[in-house]
Amino acid sequence: MNYNMEDIQRIAQAVVKVGQDGMGQKQSEDKEPQTMVEFEFAFRETMRGIGVQALGIFLSELPPTLESEMMCECGGRLDYQRRRPAVMITVFGKVEYYRAYYAGCACGQGLAPVDRTYGLEAGGISAGLAQLLALAGIAFSFEESRHWLKEFLLFEVSENSIRSEPQKMGLLQEQGEAVDIQASQNEKALQERLRAEKQVPQRLYGSIDAAKVRIEPRARP
Repeated sequence: MNYNMEDIQRIAQAVVKVGQDGMGQKQSEDKEPQTMVEFEFAFRETMRGIGVQALGIFLSELPPTLESEMMCECGGRLDYQRRRPAVMITVFGKVEYYRAYYAGCACGQGLAPVDRTYGLEAGGISAGLAQLLALAGIAFSFEESRHWLKEFLLFEVSENSIRSEPQKMGLLQEQGEAVDIQASQNEKALQERLRAEKQVPQRLYGSIDAAKVRIEPRARP
């Protein structure tokens, strides 16, 4: 992403003011000078709070669906209800946003087009946080992951949430491997892939490994 440095400087000044107000209040309560570690964590928490608010506003301002009605997946009709709130756990924490919501179909299902378009799961975990939980759950035990994630994210994540993401990733991996295995048994598909036009590289590199030269004379019969 490209950033306007003037905008960044203006926002940074506002963040400094918020951070100074919070740290000044804490120092007056503690009666002791604060340390660099406290400064860092104070600004991290400030930025997290800003991220929660900014992401909520951003999601709420995604292009809305203005149709008065739309088709349901079952073939019925959905009518526009209102801009309905939703909550999602993200890398910043719990974020609330508003989006157009449709309901009224005989099947009883509702639809938020913004959620479907951008892969948002109301009441669930964002894609960015899911990646972090999956990586942590793969690298460490779920309990250890929970402690590490709290230090990095500055909020608690349950062991059950951490456990579910590696399981989902494993299922997706299994499904991908099943597709590859099936394709490897399809002779026609393999031949078509070999015949498919490929981009010719402009330069190729080669190397010779384990070259041997005889230095002793051969024995004559």
